Amino acid sequence: MTENVFIYKDNKAIIICPKCEKSKEIDVSEELGSNYLVRLKHKCSCGYLYDVLLERRKRHRKKVNLPGTYTCFVSGEKKAKGSMKIQDITRAGLSFKLEESANQKFNMGDTLLLEFHLDDKSKSLIKKEAVIKNIRGPYIGVKFSSVDLYDRALGRYMFS
Repeated sequence: MTENVFIYKDNKAIIICPKCEKSKEIDVSEELGSNYLVRLKHKCSCGYLYDVLLERRKRHRKKVNLPGTYTCFVSGEKKAKGSMKIQDITRAGLSFKLEESANQKFNMGDTLLLEFHLDDKSKSLIKKEAVIKNIRGPYIGVKFSSVDLYDRALGRYMFS
């Protein structure tokens, strides 16, 4: 099993043993010079040996499977509307897959209005404006136009 670990300030990472749940802060400065994925082997004080993958993203990314809708705007005019399936989400953006029947053509920089419900206890409605940052076939990556650090529903959801 491989544990994803986020890098924090001062090139430190906190690793948590999947067996005994003990945590340890480690310095990962030497490993950050590589442009490739960095996998480390870590042996916990309990004796358990496991792999650690250093995650360089700035924000926690949560895998999800949420239905939603998008409305695409180009130069302020509504271009298209359709359904999507959100694959993963952060507080700053998300990645979604278009439905197979969609013949929508997007361009980098297009503006989308996204609407979806979280699968939390209260089924929180999220409405976000976003800009397309990458396109990989039917997969679209977007960045929210504004990151509302006080969006409590999304903030609680990310770490639940």
